[in-house]
Amino acid sequence: MSRTLRSQSTAKSPRHALQGPRPRRGRLAFALCTLLAPAAYAAEESSGDATQSPGSNARLLDKVSVLGSQIAGGGAQAALPVVAVDREQIDATGATNGNELFRSLPQFGDVAVTEKGTTNAGRNSNVARGDVGSINLRNLGAKYTLLLVNGRRTVQHPISNSGDDTTYNANAIPTFGLERVNLLLDGAASIYGSDAVAGVVDLVTPSNLPNGGGIKLNYGKVADGHREDISLDGYFGSDFAQGRGNISVLYGVSKRTAQRNSDAWFTATDGRRPLGDGTSVPDPNGSSGFSTRTPWGHFDTYAGSRRTGSWHVDPASGALVSGAVPTRYHYDSAAEPGITSAPAINKGNVFASGRFDATENLQVFGELGYYRATSESWVSSESGFGGDGFLLHIRPDAYWVPDALRGADAIRLLNYQFADSGIRRVKVDNDQSRVLLGVRGWTDGGWNWETALLYSRARSTDTQQGGLTDAFIAAVNRTDAGAYNPFSGGDPASIRLGDATPYDTSAFIGEATREGTTELALWDFKINRSDLFTWYAGDIGLAAGVEYRYESREDDRDENIDGSRPYTDWYTGTVAASNFFTHSPRPDVRGSRNVKSALIELAVPLISPAQGIPLVQSLDLQLAGRWEDYSDAGKVAKPKLAAAWKVNDNLLLRGSVSGGFRAPGLELVNSPPTYGFGFNNDAIRCHALISKGAQPDYSACLNAYSSGSAVKPSVSAVTSYGDDVKPETTRQSSWGAVFEPQFLPDSLGSISLSVDAWRVQVENPINTLGEELLYDAYLRVVEGSSNPNVVRAAVTAEDAALFAGSGLAPAGVVTHIYNRYQNRRPLTASGVDYNFTWRLRETAWGNFALLLSVSQLKEYTQQKPAEVQQVAAAIANGQLNIIAPDLGAANEVGINGAKPEWRASATLIWNLQDWTVRLRDDYIDSVTAGAYSDRTPFVVGSTQRWALSVKKEFNTGRLKGTAVEVGARNLFNEEPPLNATGSYLSALHETYGRYVHLGISKNW
Repeated sequence: MSRTLRSQSTAKSPRHALQGPRPRRGRLAFALCTLLAPAAYAAEESSGDATQSPGSNARLLDKVSVLGSQIAGGGAQAALPVVAVDREQIDATGATNGNELFRSLPQFGDVAVTEKGTTNAGRNSNVARGDVGSINLRNLGAKYTLLLVNGRRTVQHPISNSGDDTTYNANAIPTFGLERVNLLLDGAASIYGSDAVAGVVDLVTPSNLPNGGGIKLNYGKVADGHREDISLDGYFGSDFAQGRGNISVLYGVSKRTAQRNSDAWFTATDGRRPLGDGTSVPDPNGSSGFSTRTPWGHFDTYAGSRRTGSWHVDPASGALVSGAVPTRYHYDSAAEPGITSAPAINKGNVFASGRFDATENLQVFGELGYYRATSESWVSSESGFGGDGFLLHIRPDAYWVPDALRGADAIRLLNYQFADSGIRRVKVDNDQSRVLLGVRGWTDGGWNWETALLYSRARSTDTQQGGLTDAFIAAVNRTDAGAYNPFSGGDPASIRLGDATPYDTSAFIGEATREGTTELALWDFKINRSDLFTWYAGDIGLAAGVEYRYESREDDRDENIDGSRPYTDWYTGTVAASNFFTHSPRPDVRGSRNVKSALIELAVPLISPAQGIPLVQSLDLQLAGRWEDYSDAGKVAKPKLAAAWKVNDNLLLRGSVSGGFRAPGLELVNSPPTYGFGFNNDAIRCHALISKGAQPDYSACLNAYSSGSAVKPSVSAVTSYGDDVKPETTRQSSWGAVFEPQFLPDSLGSISLSVDAWRVQVENPINTLGEELLYDAYLRVVEGSSNPNVVRAAVTAEDAALFAGSGLAPAGVVTHIYNRYQNRRPLTASGVDYNFTWRLRETAWGNFALLLSVSQLKEYTQQKPAEVQQVAAAIANGQLNIIAPDLGAANEVGINGAKPEWRASATLIWNLQDWTVRLRDDYIDSVTAGAYSDRTPFVVGSTQRWALSVKKEFNTGRLKGTAVEVGARNLFNEEPPLNATGSYLSALHETYGRYVHLGISKNW
């Protein structure tokens, strides 16, 4: 909308500027980003430009508390590294949802939870998907970031990617209505409680809006793709009771069409063409990258318990032939028409706030919010890999069994692609609600107090089409012509795609639904006074409060997945807990906790300007402590000390030390052992093949074998959480400087520069080992033993033949891996934030602002378990013929396709009368992902994405209050860089190219 939507308030928030020094990597691209720069984060919050509407008698504080402190006013607030992203900067990003917004801010890291889902090309409901994006401050992990809405907690997203990877949903945020986003780049567990380890994100919505309203219609489209967006956003405010009360409402509805795999060449195929250096590029005619699934079948015959042969359908003749399925028959599931790389989403958001001044010293306030989104994506046709845990056996008397197979006791179906089932729909319904009612007051003695009740709930319902094992076995084993026929093959004219002889799959294609719910109920009471008493250096402030909160999480899995409807294989008697194709069994999880908290905070001035001490204009301390009692994790108390040393009018030095605490996620604590099936690389087999000269190197070995083979077997991973796991404890520190030269003439504008270094140590992070198979290989090669957490089948003649000549004892095929969550060795992360702001106002050429924000992640180091260090050493000295890039790396910054060292944004804003132009550049540094055949790490290049928008406002005549804005995101249509396997990194980059948008708004 043409005028900036702001709350009516005369309060000012502190200025925190943007960052300057250029990263040490001297790249031209980054230099351009630094010079033309975008999205200033530490931009000033709007000061007193919003005034009360005529007739309003609203009681407003002369001093307000800021993020990171509960005390209104006081010099200690300057000790807090708070960055404010205002409405102008949010608009400059061109973001259409919270996920795109937070991807654009350098202070945030990798996005582990995405709309598509990160498991099995989005085909698996065991991870979060739909209208969701994670929030990961400082790249420590989403679970270490606390999200607030108007200063109070909000509910977490109900579905996580794994037991302890909880997150808030960035897409539940009404980006169209945000007044600003405040970022506290400091540990704040001693102020706000657990989760606030990496820092705090506070979403500030407008309130106390003046009488009137506005509406905006937006349209956007990807230049070379199917994605289109249309949205209608609006607001209105109204005073009542002669200005004693106000209601402010924000609302928005939007519709987005899906982005398809076919819209980008690198998502349009599973095929990969290996290069001579050991890496691959996308290629539909390539020799690798395809799954082992095929409509041409893989049929193993059994007599007794012994396999007697392997068969498949020949595309040329349509006849059944013996032998393994050739790689050229493997299915290209990514190429099926209509598959989506990002879902279609219909979404609505409404957020209302209100206040009523009951007396001169008493105000009632409240909030009411609701978000609802429905997403629809399409994944490939169904497949059944028939591995252990998913056995699929066809009876020899089934109607369509060829004569050549009828003499068997059973025919095992493996890696079968049901191409005739067609692509399948995944529908995810998300909703989130928030209700808050509070009272605040001011006493004649100078105390401010506030109390509120909050309830928030989130729900996610994930429904996916897929195959039901028991129904399929019944359909394929019918003895009449109504039986399903898996022996008909695919399409001879397009061997890797489609089915020319489809059969009806409706008898066994059903739906599975997962429903997750999280709740947050909170009551708090807070008091504060900025002048509790006065001593030699000024006023000492005090804040204190108590809080009680209740949190719950429920994950209700479909009966075909949670073990309620197991499938028993008719031939072997094996019981599979999951009756849904390609889905590992997952139990229902329910858990809750309550937390009682008490907080005290002091703002203590030690030196004041009146004392006239050279180089110390003022020195202020913040002393804080929080005590919490968890019903399931015990009691904890954590302190914080922060200091602000104002050297003079131009220079401020600041720093803090604090302790933190994080209780394990409710899903992790309350979940029984979980069983997950997936393909794993059995490193010992490739080592044996290389040792005896059957394979040239590790990359070639992996490329030579398909998923489901003995080298890449289907493995059941059993993950458990022990009673001996303790909550995580943390230590944080930060120190920095703010330079705001007051001596510059007005003609040069105002400048603010801040530099803040930070360090976080998680003393006992909760995690699994994660490298059990590599450790098993190490033990077998170096120590002549084996890993008890890796369970293998009995050695067969085929196993003995593979290991013959390698000098190693043969090993059976891997069947199970046991993973256990434990407190691991310390994790340390550190970095530096740079913020720079330059503003030049009221010149003949208009108003100018240049905002630069740069975040450097210098260290992300977790001391490796001894087992992993032994494996890394054996690889380095040549004892193990394995490639595992950076396995033993102490510092994980910029490796394994994650955690780039540098992120930056720069925003240039120009305003002249009724014209506004915004130019922005977002930069993400390079990372390594994979390796060349000589084990040299493969570098995924850095990226720059530019955004440009131009807005024209009409302030007179019939069009008064109207504005038109046009812009583009990813202005130069850049593609994401690919990793060594020819895939893009979804946690860092987006798939779509240039996105053009148009907005028309009207205010009254």
